[in-house]
Amino acid sequence: MLRFLLAALLVAVPLAAGPANAQVVDFKNFVSFRNLVPGVDFFASNRKNVSPYEKPAAEAIARMKELLGDDLPKGAVFICSSVQQRDSVYEPRVLRSGYRWSITVVTAEVRTQEVLERIKAQMGDNIPAEIRDRIRNQPPEMMADAEQQAASTLARQIAHAVTQTAMDENLRFRSSRLDDMGKSPLPDWLDIGIAWYAVGAKANLEFLNQNMEQTFPIEDILSMSRPFVASSFDQGGGGSRGGGGGMPGNGGGFPGGGAPGMNGGGFPGGGGGGGFPAGGFPGGGAQGGQRASRGGGPRGGGSGGMPQRVLPKDEQDRMLFDGQSSTFFFFLIEKVGIEKVRELIRLTREGMESREYLERPEVLGGDFGKIEEEWAAWVKALRS
Repeated sequence: MLRFLLAALLVAVPLAAGPANAQVVDFKNFVSFRNLVPGVDFFASNRKNVSPYEKPAAEAIARMKELLGDDLPKGAVFICSSVQQRDSVYEPRVLRSGYRWSITVVTAEVRTQEVLERIKAQMGDNIPAEIRDRIRNQPPEMMADAEQQAASTLARQIAHAVTQTAMDENLRFRSSRLDDMGKSPLPDWLDIGIAWYAVGAKANLEFLNQNMEQTFPIEDILSMSRPFVASSFDQGGGGSRGGGGGMPGNGGGFPGGGAPGMNGGGFPGGGGGGGFPAGGFPGGGAQGGQRASRGGGPRGGGSGGMPQRVLPKDEQDRMLFDGQSSTFFFFLIEKVGIEKVRELIRLTREGMESREYLERPEVLGGDFGKIEEEWAAWVKALRS
């Protein structure tokens, strides 16, 4: 009898472990790195490729918990160091394995190859040697900046993914939805503000300061849709509310992540949505090789003799909207505290208009002219 019980126990232990092991899904061409960041599993060729993303992702998750609570939806991040890896990621399978969201990023080497492929598709084999060499041979400091920008972009993407899936338990987030604010029940300004808060930065702050006289009324920001940005590099762009070129899955501009020296959505300094955002070709520096005022031509010369491009109005409007949304979100936290901002998120999720909450006497009050003056002075002080 004792031998029978021991045998039954030995059989039962592996059977009991089976369901738990079944949750650990491995993906071909990738090594898994689990729980490096709470609620995020990384898949990459090696730990070295994951390292630049760990700290920004962890900080973003911590800030998201401040706003949305501790029970955040779990996701997977695929870091691709080859085109083969990139093409092997099948997001429906990732989501079927139990993850609520999935994001795919590529290394600088793959971004370089993507840019060359895209330029070749547009120009044929007649890519000037100067441009080809400049894209392939980036200075070390530019490569380091590109890596930092890519990590910040991923953290912001994680914030969008977590926000959208936390608000709707039936939603499964894919990289192709990164730039679609319509997937969230929150107003667009709040989606943008949360994402930039998660990375501890403010969107397009320099551009915003240069164009404060052209900003949208704050009252409008609270209720308007994020300006649509059409592709300015090819005609394949599109997307729904908030869509546009330059982001994964949207068909326009350069592939997500851009080339070395880009900030995830295009060339350096790009807060725009597609084509060649504000930075021009690589080599434009941290703020890009070209700038444009909202009402006129470019401000300043391009880098290395590259031709300048005046930003289309839709891209400028997007940059201003994102800048206003992110800075107003930070302003709000400083003004009324994190608890009231959490309450704002909860109530707007339930259908309350942002303005209805903000104009309460114990929050900001109903004088939006005064609120806008205070916000503008606060933004100006950030740069003084």
